[in-house]
Amino acid sequence: MMDDQSEFELCEPAPFIYYENGQIAVTDGPSVWLVIVTCEAMKATAAPPEKSLKRLVRYAEFYCGLAAAAIIRGDDVDGKVWVREADVLAARVSSSIHSGHARQNAVR
Repeated sequence: MMDDQSEFELCEPAPFIYYENGQIAVTDGPSVWLVIVTCEAMKATAAPPEKSLKRLVRYAEFYCGLAAAAIIRGDDVDGKVWVREADVLAARVSSSIHSGHARQNAVR
């Protein structure tokens, strides 16, 4: 199992919407995972809340990073990884916390 998220990348097939969820493919080279991005996760990614192929494609790298972290944790099941709203919200909070520290340190 890989321990570096940067070794994961998007691969074919191209991102697509199937029923309510978005789907993207991620690889580390030898293995490929299907990443299922829930409708709620897409809506929580940015304002305005929407589920669309455009949003899925625009934020595919972000979802790839979330999926890579899940794969590293062992949260994948039968070659599938789910990205849920809670994952997106946790990443946004973590990102804003790190950004806040960077801004505070820059002011000092």
